[in-house]
Amino acid sequence: MNSNRLSRAFYAVVREKFGIPSQLTCSLFRQVTASYKTLKALGKWDLCIYKRPTIPLTHERDFARNKKGVTVLGKPVVLQHPNIPATGWKDSKVKRVGKVWYLCLAHEVEIVEPKTEGCIVGVDFGIKRLMVATNSANNRTFFFKGGMENHRRSCIRRERAAIQSVGTRSARRLLRRMSGHEAAVTVTLLHRASKKLVAYAVANDARTICLENLGNIRDSSLSKGKDLRSKVHRWPYAQGQFFVTYKAAAVGIGVEMVDPRNTSRGCSECGFVSASNRKGLHFCCQKCGQKDDADRQASKNIRLRSVVAAHCASATRNIQTLESSELPISHLECSVTRHAGCGVGSGSIPAL
Repeated sequence: MNSNRLSRAFYAVVREKFGIPSQLTCSLFRQVTASYKTLKALGKWDLCIYKRPTIPLTHERDFARNKKGVTVLGKPVVLQHPNIPATGWKDSKVKRVGKVWYLCLAHEVEIVEPKTEGCIVGVDFGIKRLMVATNSANNRTFFFKGGMENHRRSCIRRERAAIQSVGTRSARRLLRRMSGHEAAVTVTLLHRASKKLVAYAVANDARTICLENLGNIRDSSLSKGKDLRSKVHRWPYAQGQFFVTYKAAAVGIGVEMVDPRNTSRGCSECGFVSASNRKGLHFCCQKCGQKDDADRQASKNIRLRSVVAAHCASATRNIQTLESSELPISHLECSVTRHAGCGVGSGSIPAL
């Protein structure tokens, strides 16, 4: 885990075997230790396997930017990207994918101060619809379906299954070439969705994005059918929430996690919770008769739970920092009572 100790032990061997420059050899040791530190931070511990050729580069030594342009390893290159920053460059790497080499440029960005005023955005993550969001400032709703990318993922899985069933040597070579295709499509889908969600939050002057804490969703699907269980296990909710979190932090918007229990079954108007309220993507409250889109209704409940939790934690009962300064305290107390059965702990109610 220490690049200096690793360098002292294997520096001469690596220089002699590969014949690479001294500074680049030191960069290789730093990259290896950084990979294992990342695995340790993620709670994993396995052998690092670098499948594609990668060259670590040090800023101002291996690559730099001057009046003449950009140089990489002493040779001028043309960067074909519309949003390359002018300053703040850090150590990066050159990576080969197929026959094309890519410069993976790392640079520093300034994180703005978290907002203390603004509306709250509630986000419902789903399988059919990746993200559905509402806000407390207006009635605008954000929908991201992602059906085309999900269809491409399904096609890749079926194609891999058909090739794997052949079992020949050429089939295994083809599978190796196809490795990572589904992951690349998934990452592209999540980046598109998270960017549009954060843009929606910025456009509505939001200060907080509320997400569902879905940490146990895969355990709850074990008793379901094979098809649903397979879809839930391939559902990239954690990666999507991670993308939303760091993109929101870059623009000063905080992220809050709430209990997801019964968010799509509860009514945001009267608080009635029943499985019969929802039929597919349609929601109709069996008590007050409210009709709405099921995912939109869930995003409203997620947003309300954030307000209720903030109200329960407020000792001074100052509602200026809650969802809306125009909400009377009696309405919030009523919301606590209605939504206590939808996931807010009953132990917090006596504190009101």
